[in-house]
Amino acid sequence: MRLAVSHRTVFEFDQPSGYSIHDVRLTPKPANGQRVLAWRIDGPGNRADWTDGHGNAVTTFSTTRPHARVEIVVEGVYEVSDAGAWLQYAEAPTLPPSFWLRNFGQARHDASFDPLVATLGKETPASGQVAALHALMRRVCEAVSYRRDVSTVDTSAIEALRLGAGVAQDQAHVFIAACRRAGVPARYVSGYLRNDDASLHVGRTSHSWAEAWIGELGWVGFDPANEISPRGDHLKVAIGTDYRDASPVAGRRIGFGEAKMSVDAEVRRID
Repeated sequence: MRLAVSHRTVFEFDQPSGYSIHDVRLTPKPANGQRVLAWRIDGPGNRADWTDGHGNAVTTFSTTRPHARVEIVVEGVYEVSDAGAWLQYAEAPTLPPSFWLRNFGQARHDASFDPLVATLGKETPASGQVAALHALMRRVCEAVSYRRDVSTVDTSAIEALRLGAGVAQDQAHVFIAACRRAGVPARYVSGYLRNDDASLHVGRTSHSWAEAWIGELGWVGFDPANEISPRGDHLKVAIGTDYRDASPVAGRRIGFGEAKMSVDAEVRRID
């Protein structure tokens, strides 16, 4: 199965900006069972490619001339050998699992998470831990239903749990916070999933899910928005402690006035 990605991010300023810089974390990570056939990232101004502290590939665009608009376009095609298979990533860990227990940022937890994790034991072997975390994922979905237009990109896990609703980003944050509350290292994942399948909860943006550390297995993925483990058609592009840490496109600028961001992403099967 082949899938095509078309992702456009536009920043518009109501007053021209003299300088802006945008970091793009939208380069796929290698995985067994997936093959990237074509991939390009286009943006304005000067370009620099580098790797951040989590091992994410980052493309930075900086513009030094007056401008009122920045457009960043990502297009590519990837091939999946088995859409239902778990993915194994060729990852060189940059941080120990204990790092991903830190209680801060958008995935911060407090006592409101205790009911979610009350029955989460540290089962062994690994299969028992996977089953327990799937049960936790189901409880997260019951506590935070998938609903658009009730949260923002700045909503925290604590706020999403209180709201009882949110999108994939919010459900991932709540799952991560619950894992950390229970002593299980967990991290945020940014990526793509096809949005031409009405049975999946995926917006016209990039997708979000989570990974939890299970000693014998390493990092295991969980997609709370769809109550599944990530499959072959989940395309992983970045990891982080939370959304801000793995944001697909993050920008800063020098200038006055308001800025508006619009995003449209399409991921569809092409054969």
